[in-house]
Amino acid sequence: MDVDTGETPRMIALRIMAELLAPDAPVTVGYDGERRRTPALVRAELDGDARAPVGPDGVVLLTGGARGVPARVARELAGTAGCHLEIVGRTPEPVGRTVFSEAVDEAALRRALVAEGSRGPEEIEETIRRILAEREVQENLDALRVRAASVRYHSGDVRDARFVRNVIEDVYMRHGRLDGVVHAAGIAEDRLVRDKSPESFERLYRTKVDGAASLAAAVRPGVGFFVVLGAAEAGRVPADRAAADDACDALARVWRTRLEGRVLVADLAPSADGEPAVAELFREIAHGDETRVVFTGPAR
Repeated sequence: MDVDTGETPRMIALRIMAELLAPDAPVTVGYDGERRRTPALVRAELDGDARAPVGPDGVVLLTGGARGVPARVARELAGTAGCHLEIVGRTPEPVGRTVFSEAVDEAALRRALVAEGSRGPEEIEETIRRILAEREVQENLDALRVRAASVRYHSGDVRDARFVRNVIEDVYMRHGRLDGVVHAAGIAEDRLVRDKSPESFERLYRTKVDGAASLAAAVRPGVGFFVVLGAAEAGRVPADRAAADDACDALARVWRTRLEGRVLVADLAPSADGEPAVAELFREIAHGDETRVVFTGPAR
């Protein structure tokens, strides 16, 4: 709920109570004086091809590591543009072969760790998740380096504004340019609101919002596109992710006043094959002009 801070505390409280007592009211409401506004989704198709938003000499920075959605976007950029990729992730880049390399899957890893006898059940499961993540990062980076002009991996936390600034300064120093940013970093701690701790909410919210704000402050105004990726899952988006996406939507209107290129907050739903709709994202960057776009996925 957006309120006019020029109104009295009593009037703001009355408006809040009125909204809370209206169970069928919209989820998002804004007051501009006496005028009550609510957002509406409008279906809109774009003309034009879904081309990569950079050329082979372009430089794109992606956050969120070399797994999941950012890895899929990176693969499409590498395959269609062959550009330079700068990838930021929390998982350290593996060096050489990962541990227990003879255990080829999750079941084999569990057997090897149990046989080792030095870890409890919870530590075993955490170790399995870490090893599998490291393997996926290594495999994806190896695949990207075959097709991209160059790939550099930066390990760190996007909530750290100094780390973000240093990474971007390093990119400009080595390449002399930065053509685009795709901020997809996030933390998966999905729970019902009643089961959510304030600390968990803050981790996810700050990763998305503080990370985006640090990136927007560090890039030069001439960056070609600045994209923040959210998630469109009808009726199932957790509260912390929804709050972070909404905050980025509001901040994006401020970023547009400084950044000259395309500024976009995109809620990305899976396409028909279950993968994120990367082609539609590229089409939106190239031909769209809205600050907030929701990709609802294939018709059902």
